[in-house]
Amino acid sequence: MPNRTQAQESNIVVARRLANDVFSKGDMKSFDEIFADRYVNHNIPVPGIAGTKAGFRELVLATRKAFPDVKVQVDDVVAEGDYVVFRDRVTATSRGDFFGVPPNGKPLDWTEIHFLRIADGKIVEHWTNFDQVRILRQLGVIPS
Repeated sequence: MPNRTQAQESNIVVARRLANDVFSKGDMKSFDEIFADRYVNHNIPVPGIAGTKAGFRELVLATRKAFPDVKVQVDDVVAEGDYVVFRDRVTATSRGDFFGVPPNGKPLDWTEIHFLRIADGKIVEHWTNFDQVRILRQLGVIPS
């Protein structure tokens, strides 16, 4: 693997904070530190959630409430210029309502890929690809 620049290393730290501090720990102080006010989420995973910093905050809080033991394990990270891509595996237990879906008490797991643009140490753009069908099946919303 080629040597990374200091900027790329710093951007990777920001990406890992999204997974480890924000989602896995629910650290909203970290959220405020790593998200730019002009943040744009290009993939809105839940109807009614804005593609803004405030909207993503709402999504994080709803996720942590519905799945209080959520853990995100980052498996691979690639950095190039202002971009960081990471692949992760998420585990959680359905313990609370998630946007109208009642809890079922069952464990869930799924994979995700995040594509971030980071400027001045903050996430300004975000694209995500995750296995929504797997999540909905595990929640009992659609049949297996």
